[in-house]
Amino acid sequence: MTYNGRVSEAPPSERRQSVRYVACFVMFVEQPDETKLAAMITDLSEVGVRLLVRHPPWAIGEELRLGLHVTLKRELDEPRIVTGHVKRIEALPETRVGLWTHQVAVEFTERIALTDAEREAMATRAAR
Repeated sequence: MTYNGRVSEAPPSERRQSVRYVACFVMFVEQPDETKLAAMITDLSEVGVRLLVRHPPWAIGEELRLGLHVTLKRELDEPRIVTGHVKRIEALPETRVGLWTHQVAVEFTERIALTDAEREAMATRAAR
């Protein structure tokens, strides 16, 4: 599969490197001009994230700075800032296109350790 002439599929050996947690929460990607682009996380692991975006402006391999609001608790409302690079960009099938048009896989620059509060928040959201 390609997106604007760029390869979007990663070899299977590059997938499933860590346990993925089903997630559904908004996050942001900081752009070089310091604006923030909203995205929706669909799953999160200690090595990366899959998100939904509207017309992603990035290329495969591009480094991103992400602000993750995992717990959504007022006292913990500061986002966790992580960096990573784009591994895949896939257009969503027309039956799934709405606000979001593409699915993007991002591999973190460094593995993150999810806290118990973050895991609990994701489990609570997934149970709803």
